[in-house]
Amino acid sequence: MGLPKTYKTLGDVLLAYKIYHQRSDYNLTHKCVAPRQWVKEFRFNLREIPYKESKTFIQEVIIFPILRLAWKPFSPYLTLWGHKAISADETLSGIPDYIIAKRSNLGSIVFDVPYVAVVEAKMDDFTGGWAQCALEMIAIQKINKLPDLPVFGIVTNGETWQFAQLHGSNFVEFQQSFTFDNMNMIVSALSSMFEFYKLRLSEVVN
Repeated sequence: MGLPKTYKTLGDVLLAYKIYHQRSDYNLTHKCVAPRQWVKEFRFNLREIPYKESKTFIQEVIIFPILRLAWKPFSPYLTLWGHKAISADETLSGIPDYIIAKRSNLGSIVFDVPYVAVVEAKMDDFTGGWAQCALEMIAIQKINKLPDLPVFGIVTNGETWQFAQLHGSNFVEFQQSFTFDNMNMIVSALSSMFEFYKLRLSEVVN
């Protein structure tokens, strides 16, 4: 998503849209263990593939495989989209790196209610990453027209994963950062988020 140059930090975005900020702990409600063979292959990729050489490689070698691993058990309920264009208005429009959305009754190729924005922290810039992600979370909130349904955001450079939630006019920044040194924690954090939406699907009407 193209960022207006005036929005360089999360604080800039929250000020512009009059959103309150707070910090909280992330409650891991869904504990998971990454499969041993998957971890073995993932470590092989880290060791043998020069993934840090390009943004595309980071997404393909690290971010997408982790997202897919956690999302797969929830695929009957949620759809994982990559580089899907969204537009709430002239300012809030663009192409997030990844989006998690409700799985449409019309099939997996039909875009339904969006829930989660995932943004790569380019050049390890988490400050700029959160400014971009917050804008995408606001766009998603406007698109889904469900102010009582929280929108999640994730910023990651592949190695470190950070989470936040937008609920109405409140932005909750979760204090924990999860790293792929403990893959089970990342997968548990993602799965907890997916489980949250699975349990609330009845609130969303096509």
